[in-house]
Amino acid sequence: MNIFSEGASWSVGLKRKLINPILNLEPLVSIIIPTYNRAHLIGETLDSVLAQTYTNWECIIVDDGSTDATAEVVQTYLDKDPRFQYHHRPADRLKGANACRNYGFEMSKGEYIQWLDSDDLISENKIEEQTKVLLNHIDSIAICKWKKFYNNRNKESLERDYLFFKGYKNPTDIFQDFGESKSFLPSHSYLVSRDILSKSGLWDDKLKINQDGEFFTRIILNSKSIHFTQLPCVYYRIQIEESVSDFNNQQKALEAIESWKKIQEHLNKSKIIDSPYINNGKKYLYSKLKFRYSNLIKKNKGFFKEQIMNDSLLNRLILKFI
Repeated sequence: MNIFSEGASWSVGLKRKLINPILNLEPLVSIIIPTYNRAHLIGETLDSVLAQTYTNWECIIVDDGSTDATAEVVQTYLDKDPRFQYHHRPADRLKGANACRNYGFEMSKGEYIQWLDSDDLISENKIEEQTKVLLNHIDSIAICKWKKFYNNRNKESLERDYLFFKGYKNPTDIFQDFGESKSFLPSHSYLVSRDILSKSGLWDDKLKINQDGEFFTRIILNSKSIHFTQLPCVYYRIQIEESVSDFNNQQKALEAIESWKKIQEHLNKSKIIDSPYINNGKKYLYSKLKFRYSNLIKKNKGFFKEQIMNDSLLNRLILKFI
């Protein structure tokens, strides 16, 4: 199965629709794309933007200091369609995708925000279907299904039906399903209003690991409900040749711990205690860090208290039967 066969033609300009053919009454949607050295991939991403059946969008690309041909590739899209914008992260901002996202938001004018990474894709009906839902549900967010795919477009997408592929009248219930599924929603599966963003705050530009988990925890907690749109799908690229451990240095490991501490703090403030979402996050972190960065475990032993206790009990049981 080709990932581009599910109702997504990906040809530019197909099925353009307007609510009113004379006056465009559709709310503006800002698509914000941070990028860094993605000359070989960003064209596919921008093609998926061009193919949207929803036409009232602006696409704000923010470059984090690319040294490859990203600027030249983006220029072909600027020449093709005035809805594209190209900006560079200001020198006084921290380097990283989060700072680029925040700067892009500052440049944006849309009533709704679509986050999109420069190597991922969205189906052609994504913005149309989700905007249609949110127009009738104030203070809510929209989500859709997602699939992983490999760099090679001929590879099959990796499919799975997650528990959280549904709507939620109580948005915080989704954390239970995140925990039970041991998975998440990538940032481009959401469509969020500017009003909710103003309540939630923007991306933490100091985090480099699990920043989307921390950010969307705040988004969900500030939403009235979550609406699942059945038809659209987003695609999350797996780049095997560039696969590097998330914790390949101590700073990244420290930021991962910090992100989960913040998530726990957000949930605790909303009286969500002992969530499987948090417990699984801690368990995963502990398993990854306990040998390589045992010093960080010791410094954060209060945070990993349950994992340390369970580990000690397991070790005692193993020794008993040796």
